[in-house]
Amino acid sequence: MRISVMTVTVNIVIAAAFVVVLTLGGCTPSVRYTSERQTSPAADESPDSSQSTQSIQTAQSAQSTQAQPQRPSAPLPKPFSNASQKKLIQAAESYLGTPYRFGGMSRTGVDCSGFTGLVYSEVYGVNLPRTSAKMWKKGRAVSLNAARPGDLCFFSNSGKKGRIDHVGIYMGNNRFIHASSSGGVMYSNLKETYFSKRFAGIRRMH
Repeated sequence: MRISVMTVTVNIVIAAAFVVVLTLGGCTPSVRYTSERQTSPAADESPDSSQSTQSIQTAQSAQSTQAQPQRPSAPLPKPFSNASQKKLIQAAESYLGTPYRFGGMSRTGVDCSGFTGLVYSEVYGVNLPRTSAKMWKKGRAVSLNAARPGDLCFFSNSGKKGRIDHVGIYMGNNRFIHASSSGGVMYSNLKETYFSKRFAGIRRMH
């Protein structure tokens, strides 16, 4: 009986010692390890969460950029003030894109004086001379500052002083419409280098 009691006692002591060894050996997570896992940012934030945050920030930045006010565009020319000027722009612009044809006086092809004559006849009922040189001798001269839609712009493309060989219809804001030998009926600007160098003057025919 004494041997049995001793044996049981020894077994109990050995079992207790084994439990202690396992505990000290790290089978149960330590307090330090548990604390690090709870406080580590890397453990709380997954790669998907980081990418999602970056995407939201990028979208917000794009929306902020799009929300910035745009600069206002340059003001448009003032509309024509009376019925005859409105009729002028309708008639003249109806020829836009008509090809240039020397001596032409129809919608299939016009030259500069032919186009000017057709528009004047339609809008004002005025028959102009057939060539720009002869038109130059009609009407009265007006300054560019006093020019109004419907006045005629004259040019000397040849470079010879006093020789007029091109004409267009002034439409306001330094713009005029004419039949160009290179582009047909089109708008141009008196401030363009080509035309400013060849500009001869403006005359009023009505």
